[in-house]
Amino acid sequence: MSKLLRSIMIFAAIWLCSGLGTATAGLFVGQTIHYQYYFPDLTTPYTSAENGNYLVNSGVEISNVVDGYGAIDFSGDDFVVSFTNDFSFSSAAFNGFAISDILSTIDSFTSFNLITNTGLLGTPILNFDENHLYVNWQGLNFGRGDLVFTVNTDNFISPIPEPEIHAMLIVGFGLVGYTVRRRRIIG
Repeated sequence: MSKLLRSIMIFAAIWLCSGLGTATAGLFVGQTIHYQYYFPDLTTPYTSAENGNYLVNSGVEISNVVDGYGAIDFSGDDFVVSFTNDFSFSSAAFNGFAISDILSTIDSFTSFNLITNTGLLGTPILNFDENHLYVNWQGLNFGRGDLVFTVNTDNFISPIPEPEIHAMLIVGFGLVGYTVRRRRIIG
């Protein structure tokens, strides 16, 4: 009976430890998004921006937010808009951009928030639906700094085991094997 109990305890320890140290790839990584700047309303695409489709990877995806001002870098579940100059956005019904999941490969968006703002004087208007994120900074002034936006979806992103987890599992299985072999030699 003690062998069975010991085996159950070892299995439980391995199972519990396998959930530790996980990371998530994030909802944007490896996805294709569409960037479109709009001015003076949401029906009028603005051509002086780096509009188009982008595969999210480790580099800066969009190097011209609008009129040569700023860049956008996607990573994990957020993106950063970085401004390098001082300027003002014109007042209009819409003066901003939309990010779209054009391939419908990202789970439905459930929240969209600005978590850090060192680049704008004021707060942009944020809206979203299941496949689009809208940032409208009509009439706001901006300067050198960053805006960090975070996005959530309705599904949990599957964890990716870290290398330490693999090492821990290998050591654990090795110890179990060593114990079994030792018992066979002694017994």
